[in-house]
Amino acid sequence: MDKLLLLLLLLGVFPAVFFQGLAPPTVCMVCSNFKRGHCLRGKSNCTMEQGPGCRTRDFFIFTERDGWRLNHTELDCWDYCLPSHWYYQTLKISVFCCKGRDFCNRYQGKGQG
Repeated sequence: MDKLLLLLLLLGVFPAVFFQGLAPPTVCMVCSNFKRGHCLRGKSNCTMEQGPGCRTRDFFIFTERDGWRLNHTELDCWDYCLPSHWYYQTLKISVFCCKGRDFCNRYQGKGQG
């Protein structure tokens, strides 16, 4: 009986200890309005303990004269980040996700549609 109890204890504790050390927390940049290399509103950081991690969303506006032009970027943490491109009439939102490196969502100047 003692061996069974010890085995159950080890099976319950080992995964928690083992998996806790696999993925260290990731620190992400937060900015609700990032333009021309500067955060204009909502500058801070967030920490993702688990999950997909840091998110970058580029917002583009379409005009007949210029085509798709970057309007602004938002940076944050997001549990369910999926890389994607969303279109709604003259608005396009491009989503980029990253994890495993602090500030991996630091804006890289994508800027093209």
